[in-house]
Amino acid sequence: MKICVVVTIVGTVLVVMTSLGMTVIPPAHRRKTVYQYIQYWNRLRKFASLIKTYNLSHHFERPGITVFVPVSSSNDVFLTEAAWFGYNNSDRATVESMLLYHIAESVTSVADMSSRKSAMTPLEGQRRLFFGSYNYGDSIVHTVNGAWILTADILASNGIVHLVDRFLIPIQSNKTVADYLEHPDIQRFSFQSIRLASIIDLQLKSATNSSTNRFTVFAPNDSDINIMPDFGKDILFNDTALLKSVFWAHTIEDETLYIPRMGTIPNYPAKAGILKFYRIGSDVYVSNNKVRARVVQPNIPVQNGVIHVIDDLLFFVYRNLRQTIEHQQKISFIQGNLHSLDAEIVTKLTDKTRNMTLFLPTDDAFAKLPQNKQYSIDNIGTHVSRLFRDHLIMYAARDIDSFQDGETFTTADGAILTVKKIQNVVYVEGGGVRAKVTTPDIGCTNGVIHLVNSVLFQRDFTIWDAIIGNNQLSNMKQLISKNQDLMATLNATRNGPMTVFLISDAALNNLPSDTFEHFTANYNLILEALHGSIVRGVILSSTQITGEMEVPTLAGKTITLHQTETGLYIVGSRIRADVVIEDIWCSNGVLHITDNLLHLPTRNIVDEMAVQPGLGVMAGILDAISSLKQILKDTSKTFTMFVPSDDAFTLLPTHRAQKLQDPILLQHIVRSHVISGSSLFLEQFRDYSKFSSLTGDPLFVLREQEKVFAVSSNVRGSVIRSDIRCSNGIIHVLDTLLQFPFWTVAETIEKTNNLLPFHDIIMNVDDLYTWSNSHDTNLTLLVPSAKFIASLSNFHRSYISAEPDMDRKLFNSHALPSITLNQANMDAIFTGSRVFYTENRYNTTFTFVNVDPTNRMEITSVDIGYTNLRRSFDLVRDGIACSNGIIYVIDGFLNFPLHDAHFELTHQPDISLGSDQLLKLISSDSGIDLTSLKTMFTVFVPSDSSLDPQHLSRLDLEYINTNLTKEAKMAIVRRHIVPNQKVDYDTIIDGSFSAYAGSRNITVVARTDGFYIRWEDIEAKIVKPNILAINAIIHVVDRFLMTSPYQTTTLPPPTSTTTQKPENGVNPDRQGETTQIQSP
Repeated sequence: MKICVVVTIVGTVLVVMTSLGMTVIPPAHRRKTVYQYIQYWNRLRKFASLIKTYNLSHHFERPGITVFVPVSSSNDVFLTEAAWFGYNNSDRATVESMLLYHIAESVTSVADMSSRKSAMTPLEGQRRLFFGSYNYGDSIVHTVNGAWILTADILASNGIVHLVDRFLIPIQSNKTVADYLEHPDIQRFSFQSIRLASIIDLQLKSATNSSTNRFTVFAPNDSDINIMPDFGKDILFNDTALLKSVFWAHTIEDETLYIPRMGTIPNYPAKAGILKFYRIGSDVYVSNNKVRARVVQPNIPVQNGVIHVIDDLLFFVYRNLRQTIEHQQKISFIQGNLHSLDAEIVTKLTDKTRNMTLFLPTDDAFAKLPQNKQYSIDNIGTHVSRLFRDHLIMYAARDIDSFQDGETFTTADGAILTVKKIQNVVYVEGGGVRAKVTTPDIGCTNGVIHLVNSVLFQRDFTIWDAIIGNNQLSNMKQLISKNQDLMATLNATRNGPMTVFLISDAALNNLPSDTFEHFTANYNLILEALHGSIVRGVILSSTQITGEMEVPTLAGKTITLHQTETGLYIVGSRIRADVVIEDIWCSNGVLHITDNLLHLPTRNIVDEMAVQPGLGVMAGILDAISSLKQILKDTSKTFTMFVPSDDAFTLLPTHRAQKLQDPILLQHIVRSHVISGSSLFLEQFRDYSKFSSLTGDPLFVLREQEKVFAVSSNVRGSVIRSDIRCSNGIIHVLDTLLQFPFWTVAETIEKTNNLLPFHDIIMNVDDLYTWSNSHDTNLTLLVPSAKFIASLSNFHRSYISAEPDMDRKLFNSHALPSITLNQANMDAIFTGSRVFYTENRYNTTFTFVNVDPTNRMEITSVDIGYTNLRRSFDLVRDGIACSNGIIYVIDGFLNFPLHDAHFELTHQPDISLGSDQLLKLISSDSGIDLTSLKTMFTVFVPSDSSLDPQHLSRLDLEYINTNLTKEAKMAIVRRHIVPNQKVDYDTIIDGSFSAYAGSRNITVVARTDGFYIRWEDIEAKIVKPNILAINAIIHVVDRFLMTSPYQTTTLPPPTSTTTQKPENGVNPDRQGETTQIQSP
């Protein structure tokens, strides 16, 4: 058994271990080339367009290459960056160079990248691509030149394709680090400050000019760097050791470190100090020795490394606390009040002999205070000075990594500050206010500054004071003011603390105007929602909420609080609100400002879709279908809509995307996602719920373990986000587009684990590729499940492998080329008849039966003439729609039995007694061994009912078993068991069985109720034909072909010899074609 090898192909599994011991990889000649893949995926259309426009496809048809293809969503950024870097996108040579820089001249999988580190491109000058990996949450991000590899290891016939999140520009410069700093290719940059500093270490400067060394350099851009005052220059340029350390602090030796857009960048030792990295929003910051700079342009490749452009000089600390405050961003309130400080504080902030720590509130921190509170501080010297003392530790300079949880400090005013470390985030508490350190380690000559998001010791105001004094809550102030009781509740300090969640003005102003008017006209609705946003009796700050918490509110409703890596959000009555401003500390509790109103849906389905993250594609499609858009905006009606996420469209092949340009088709598809007249939460759907969509097509909802799926036209979408309440319905988010399958049969098999083992067996059948891979064909394929094939014994696997043309036989018996029998087509067929026969191009007749038309499930059976190999499946649950056909998963083979004749005779229902009696008659020296695979048999086995007294009495059986000679017994056996022949039901009824029958005095009789075999005066009806064994075909008959002295033989009453010929393998009561058969 081979070890499992898993390779990701566009988010799916291509290579897996199979139960037959073969590895499923499409033959190389059947795989697409790199260029064909790029053309195939709509997600790559921009890159494909560049290749086609400039006739560069030959570069991507070369053998043994790896190509990093940017997704089309990065194209706008590419156009902006290309212009920024000075590239002319209209110049063929420039575009060719850019595209060639996306090609590696070796086949490199993600697994190879950790050992290879880099790969050569076809560009002249030995320009390389560099690989990296970073932690991102619980996963690992793989990168090339800092670009994130979104989808890895797509196997092509001439190499590998990786999808990346951006274009790999700028192209590597042929200049060394030293040469680039002297003469940058990007004219917007100038690095004279770091270049001048490099003269202090001519040996390192020489090393950075050698192509044999590797460096990562953080270079301050002259136009971004703060102008260093003369006192700073005097210190720096008069201290040779310091100047050398500053130069070294920007340089990493023997390492090429690219910066990805996401992921945790570990600390790196520079030649001097430690480089630390932080992310704030989309910006990356790097610090060394408590001096931090923003990375303004990452990832400029050069011949011997990479350069990152930053906006300040690292390492060199030359400003004291006051000077640093004057030049720091995001603290304008403090800066505007520096002149009001008393002389004692000014002296301390400039004292060179001290080492201090200052927790400095940002402008956002002051914005949490009521405006009257801010006014009381603003420009009032004693208040400003008191505020500084409350945040200043005068006896220690402590960087962020040195703080211990629970550690306390005394402020300059004698108050106590306590440090809290919660999930590696540092907070400081003072006066009942807990503030988060948002920007740590701003180095000063006499200490360190940490920016915090709340003003310590300032909470001498109520929640109502905070509301009326916050310019982001003016709408809430207006609405709450209409109810004196609610105002009093929020202003009360004697009834215990509260936690309150209120929607911001910005969010409320974004609501449709009629929604806000509706709330003001129906004030009780908004009042109920506000009461449902107040938790009494507990203070729930952002740090006190861990994981998921459910709490009661004043309205009697519960809300659920969720703390995640990306922040805090609340769910009330299935409506989510994200906290945008956390922890406004008040004397009677804590207030949080949110981006949505709890409990009340505020937008219709169309408007909600437009603001929900990840639903922009479908929202854009609705903009183009005005008639449907108006229907879904109608709040007098209710809807349940299954909406494909934006990610659902990312893997759309180009040829399928082109189909969606048909507005009639597109509207039909979108309407098939909508159920009108009901507004259902996910929990209200039972398994196998069936609805009629706006198109009239059925839409099914299935439950499987913990997952819920929507199914339309055999396209199954998994619900990945549910219960988004709207004013006129509910939205559930799916991972795919219903009704419109993306993949061909071949692609579906390759990406579906449950189909791969059968594919492994038949993969070398040419017709499989012909019919499953083409966009212009149709194929219905019945696929035995992976579970079934895994259950095969070693004997069966060996037998399948050894049997000549077994792969072809299996394909011919499970494939219906040129036809798509999906659920909709089968339902239409079954409207007229419970039974449907069809013959494929390989002369195999398939019989489909609607098992129970009264059942709410779509259970169907299929066989190709073998009654013991009839397989039941569900048209909805087991169907997988493809762009060129349909696949149904069944629980076994249709033409390959697993057991020998003896096993089938002793295990089939309703024949155990009859077969036992027949087997007793076989003499040990007869040569009949029904377990032998060397001989084929045809067996007419009497049913259990053949032993009923009206057919064989107790005396008959005693006579047969005790009085008959061995020869007489074997004569009976030979009428029922035919060695060296495998005679199926069609052969019996079409007359081809006559040679055998005549030699045994047996004839075939056709009657209106079926076919009989007759010996002398005994007629045995074939009641169940074609039970297939590995070494036999078995037909069940209702009589023994024998007589005894005690037996009274009665023939069936005379009937017409006109009979309806049963189709191959169908029970005689399933009749179709009328034919004349001559009675013997």
